Amino acid sequence: MEAEIITIGDELLIGQTIDTNSAYFGQQMGSIGISIKRKTAISDHAQAILDALAEAFSRVDLVIMTGGLGPTKDDITKKTLCTFYECGYRRDEAVLAHLEQLFAARGRLMMETNQVQADVPELCETLHNAVGTAPGMWFDQQGKVLVSLPGVPGEVYHLTEERVIPKLKAKFPLPTIEHRTLVTLQKAESLLSRQLESFEASLPSHLSLAYLPSFNMVKLRLSQTTESNDTAMAGDIDRYFAKLQSEIATDVYCLGDIDPALYLSKYLINNNITFSTAESCTGGWVAHRLMQAPGISAVYPGSLVAYANDVKSSELGVDPSIIEANGAVSEVCALAMAEGVRKKFGVDLAIATTGIAGPGGGTKEKPVGFVYIAVSTANAQLCKSFRLFGNREQIIQRSSNAALWMVKQLLKMPADSGL
Repeated sequence: MEAEIITIGDELLIGQTIDTNSAYFGQQMGSIGISIKRKTAISDHAQAILDALAEAFSRVDLVIMTGGLGPTKDDITKKTLCTFYECGYRRDEAVLAHLEQLFAARGRLMMETNQVQADVPELCETLHNAVGTAPGMWFDQQGKVLVSLPGVPGEVYHLTEERVIPKLKAKFPLPTIEHRTLVTLQKAESLLSRQLESFEASLPSHLSLAYLPSFNMVKLRLSQTTESNDTAMAGDIDRYFAKLQSEIATDVYCLGDIDPALYLSKYLINNNITFSTAESCTGGWVAHRLMQAPGISAVYPGSLVAYANDVKSSELGVDPSIIEANGAVSEVCALAMAEGVRKKFGVDLAIATTGIAGPGGGTKEKPVGFVYIAVSTANAQLCKSFRLFGNREQIIQRSSNAALWMVKQLLKMPADSGL
C-alpha cells in the first residue's frame, strides 16, 4: 500500500523548523507495510492545503497530514478540512473534558480559544491526544483515508503509535514485515556490496537487503515481506540473517539497529571494564557518545580533552620531546596520550585521538582528515592511522566510529553478547 505525507507550516518552508515528523512516518509506516511515495511541504494557506489534498488523493488512498491544529488564527487546517469535505463542525465533549482536566492540572485558565480546539469537522473520527491539546482526526470517505495530526513531534509519536497504526491495521489488509539489522564499521559500502553479491543473488523474492551508510558505518538491514496469513516462509529471515553474518563475520560490529557507541557502552558496563578517553581532534565526542548509556557511571570516571600540546604534556604526561620530534599527530603521541589517561584515571581501558579535523592545519604529509587513534589496556596497546574525509564535523564523527572499531579489535569483543 502507498501513502503520501503533507506537512503544513511556513516555518518548515523557511527552514526555521526542521521536519522530523516525515522521517518518523517513513519508519513507522514502513514497519507495517505502507510505502511513503511522496512528501509535500506547504504554507499555511487554505488553497495550498486544498490543492495538496486533491493532488495526493489522485495518486493514493492514504494521506497523513501534520500541522495547523493549534488554537491561534494562523492554524487553519480544521477550517480548510471542513471546506474540503463540505461539512460543518461538531463539539467533541470528550476533547473538551480532556482540555478542562489538562488546564486544571497545569493551574492555567482555559480561554475560549482553547475550548475551540474541541470543535472538529463533523465527518471526522476524533483521535484522542492524551499528551496535548489538539486532537488528531481520521477521515474515511469513499475508500480514501486522511489522517490529520498536530505538528508537535511528541504528540505525533503518541497519536501515531496509540491511535493511527492500530486503525490502519484494522482498515487495510497489510503485509507482515520483519527486519533484522547488523552494524559494520570501517568497511566501505561498495566493498560490502561486492562481497555480498552472491548472497544477494540467492535471496528469495520476499527478502531484500538494504545498505544504510553513515560516517564509515554501514548498517545492513535484511527485510522480509509476507502476507499476513502466510506462515510457510516465516523462518526464512532468520536463516538468511545467519548466512549474512557468516558471509561478513569479521566485519560485523554488533547485531541490531543500535548505535555502536551504545553497544560498546553496554558491553563495558556488563563486563565491568572501566574506561576513559584522552581526546584532541575529537574534542570529547568519543566520551560524549559513550556516556549516553544508563549506568555508565559505574565504569566511567571521566575524560580529558587535551587539545593544546602543553595540555598533553602537563595533564597526560606526554614527554614534550615526543611532540617535538614526531608532532602531536603521530603514533607515539597517541599511544602516550592513551597510556597517560589510563594511568591518570586508574582505568582498565583508554582511548586516545589526535589528528587534523580541519578545515585548516593540514600538510602534504599529514592532510586534513589524518588521524591517529590509540587504545590501551594494562596488557596491550593498539594504534592505527586513518585517512578520513568530509568537513570538520564529519571527520570528528568518523574518528569516533573508528575509535569504537579500535576498541573492538583490542578487546576482541563478540558481535552479540546478549546486550
